[in-house]
Amino acid sequence: MLSWRSISGSLAAVALAATAVALAVVPAASAASAGATGTTGATGATGSTGATGATNPAMSSNWAGYAVSGEGSVTRHFKHVTASWIEPTATCTQGSATYSAFWVGLGGVSQSARKLEQAGTEADCDSDGQAHYSAWYELVPAGPVTTKLTIAPGDRISTSVTVRGAYVTMSLIDDTTGARVLKRLHFPHADTTSAEWIAEAPSDCAGSSCRALPLTDFGSVDFTDASTRIANGHTGTITDPAWATQAIALDEPSRPGFGERVFGPPELVSATPSVLDATGSSFSVSWTAAPLNVSPGGRVFPGLRD
Repeated sequence: MLSWRSISGSLAAVALAATAVALAVVPAASAASAGATGTTGATGATGSTGATGATNPAMSSNWAGYAVSGEGSVTRHFKHVTASWIEPTATCTQGSATYSAFWVGLGGVSQSARKLEQAGTEADCDSDGQAHYSAWYELVPAGPVTTKLTIAPGDRISTSVTVRGAYVTMSLIDDTTGARVLKRLHFPHADTTSAEWIAEAPSDCAGSSCRALPLTDFGSVDFTDASTRIANGHTGTITDPAWATQAIALDEPSRPGFGERVFGPPELVSATPSVLDATGSSFSVSWTAAPLNVSPGGRVFPGLRD
């Protein structure tokens, strides 16, 4: 597994702000003023587009999904988060290494965050065009740890992260095969100020400098049975009124990895969460790609497909 670190970005809405290791994440309405790469706005983008997109998502260069936190000045401490998903199939192209991660986690979103507790799976492509699937957990600022759990596309994965005192318990279960991994690790002062359900373009970090890696074409991934529990014992779904909910969408201009060539025009790769179902516990994230036009000055912007 590539040595990468999952990092959040600033969510300047609904009490979700930047972390010290943040990549840019801004509300869609202010993306242009913040200098972020624009939202796709493209018609006819390739990829999975069946679901209706979430309303007013915050824009990120590496996360897509949902996060919850305290409303306004209220701080909530989330002690447990869980969800299930179907491991998606990676579509790989020879000559292009790409990466994608699907996870649930606690912390990592507030302005003062220095930690993040998470567990999930990956669907990656190597430069030979071969797909690789794995399960992992991570206690940021430490790097991810790949487990021995064998994952295949189409497997139903159920994952949870629980904080109790100075310990974090991470459970990864392949419901299809019955195999599971359970880890209980000492991790004092865990960040519990938010909970997340995320599809991610993993990031390669050197010190405090991080860049999002090219996102694998995973088609779409369906999160179900999503819930979280706060310190007073109250349990609810993503839309529970006890906390604030923020949708997050990913925009990432395609670029080659070191030593790789790009075939065809550059693209803006996106991952967009759907609206939540009526229970607030299920949604999908869909991968799309739209052509990018390059101006004479070298700036890129989303193109429109005929």
